[in-house]
Amino acid sequence: MMINRRVLAMCVRLRECVSVVERHAARRGLNPERGGSTLEWVIIAAVVFLLAIAVGAKITGVVNEQLDKIG
Repeated sequence: MMINRRVLAMCVRLRECVSVVERHAARRGLNPERGGSTLEWVIIAAVVFLLAIAVGAKITGVVNEQLDKIG
């Protein structure tokens, strides 16, 4: 459960970073959508990566518990 909270916290932090970039672009008069696609893919990749780590940790924990029961 702790890993899920960390993933959620990371998603919130990434969204805050995106908001800062968008505000900075708006102040400079730039198109806020410029580079948005790349940034979106980076965020998606980060979320998928963190979820993979969470799932891997959960699977490892279950396997270790089962090994302890056997041994």
